[in-house]
Amino acid sequence: MKPIYFVLFLLLVIAGITGFILVGEPPAGAAGSPHPTITSMSIGGDGTARLEAIGRAPFYFQLAVILLASSLLYMGVAKHRRDRRFLLLITAVASFAIFVWYKVYSGYEAYLATGQADVVFGFPMPTNWTLWGVWGSFLVFDLIYIIAFRAYFLPHEDEAAFNALVAEVKADADAKASHSAAPGDA
Repeated sequence: MKPIYFVLFLLLVIAGITGFILVGEPPAGAAGSPHPTITSMSIGGDGTARLEAIGRAPFYFQLAVILLASSLLYMGVAKHRRDRRFLLLITAVASFAIFVWYKVYSGYEAYLATGQADVVFGFPMPTNWTLWGVWGSFLVFDLIYIIAFRAYFLPHEDEAAFNALVAEVKADADAKASHSAAPGDA
């Protein structure tokens, strides 16, 4: 399958999930409930009831977003430069990002089911996965771009060819400008 078709499929999945959530009835207390003593504050209410209406749609939505980001980075490399190593790098980082998202979501579901969460570094585990894992996994995508920039994204020979093309276009434009400004043409 061509990567662009996979991207189209993912965009349709994202649009479908968004449409599913938009046409559904909002659960009671989705926007919060009034706080009993502080009038300008809302309280969250029952998280399980809020998720009940949309099921695992947020989980699948984020999976599609992670796969979309991975696919777009893959497509950012010229087709003739996409080798097995690059595909392995993208697949490994996307797999790590999906694992992190699974830990975030499953940790939240476990908290909703039990009312308890492990605390590490002063934060509940799902929050730690979000703070360190989500940012960390996409930081690895950035590192791939930085470290492999010359190998995949803009090799020296492509840059030289581009600079030669720019020089040629500039020389043609200069030649046309000097020809049209000749004194006998007026």
